[in-house]
Amino acid sequence: MQIIGLGELLWDVFSDGERLGGAPANVAYHAAALGDRGAIASRVGRDARGDEAVRVLAAAGVDTSLVQRDDRRATGTAQVSGDGGEVSFVIDEEAAWTAPTWSEAWERAIAGCDALCFGSLAGATEAGRSVLTRAARAAAPSLRVLDLNLRPPLTSGGAVAAAMRSANVLKVSEDEAAVVSRELAGGDLVDWALSQGFRALAITRGARGCALYTPSGHAEHPGFEIDDGAGDPVGAGDAFTAALTHQLLRGNQPEEICRAAARYAAYVASQRGAMPAIPDAIAAEVVGRGRGAAD
Repeated sequence: MQIIGLGELLWDVFSDGERLGGAPANVAYHAAALGDRGAIASRVGRDARGDEAVRVLAAAGVDTSLVQRDDRRATGTAQVSGDGGEVSFVIDEEAAWTAPTWSEAWERAIAGCDALCFGSLAGATEAGRSVLTRAARAAAPSLRVLDLNLRPPLTSGGAVAAAMRSANVLKVSEDEAAVVSRELAGGDLVDWALSQGFRALAITRGARGCALYTPSGHAEHPGFEIDDGAGDPVGAGDAFTAALTHQLLRGNQPEEICRAAARYAAYVASQRGAMPAIPDAIAAEVVGRGRGAAD
């Protein structure tokens, strides 16, 4: 199955160094780790950070042929601060990823993918909203998975609305669910999402697991214990999205989808950075159950 991440590809800048990130890039990385054909559609500068971003992802098995190069804008960065479960980001708003251009190559690839994954940051600029609209149209028959990222000021100016219109699967954190419920759903996010035609709504609860709602039923999982001092939560939500998408594509039941996505996210949260090495045993545990195990 081919899963394309559309949107930001950037470097997370921690106090002890830089690690590659950007939610769609993280999803593409984890899709490849789980045995899918992960690809990233983004834009980086013609600079050392851009070269290294492409090199790192390609070495991890991610298709980087859809990464555009920008002669004027630099490869993106996000300053990361905080410890434990409280992490904040200051994102470069003028970076290359904010100015994607639609191309025939993107049209062909996205039209042929099984799932398109993106966050609300994909529509943070006029250029991004235009590309997101065209991408959603090209991927109309496929899963179109929105992993909401409410990070002002990059979620103003219609970014969230554009992302919502482009999706048929919605993944939100518990805090984001409260915001969407209040501002868009009239107080009942589940009923609203299903009435809008979403194929699935996933709500993550950090260490307390997750819930998944579909037209055919719902399931919950209490989560997995991790060593709080060993890693950081950066990228855990994106890992959840990759596992969620992997499982949805294979038609597995809500209970299995919840367990697999929660397990994978917990492992990533126990590690440093958004793209840790994934042991074969962890990948096998996530993909080796349910109807899609042999796919």
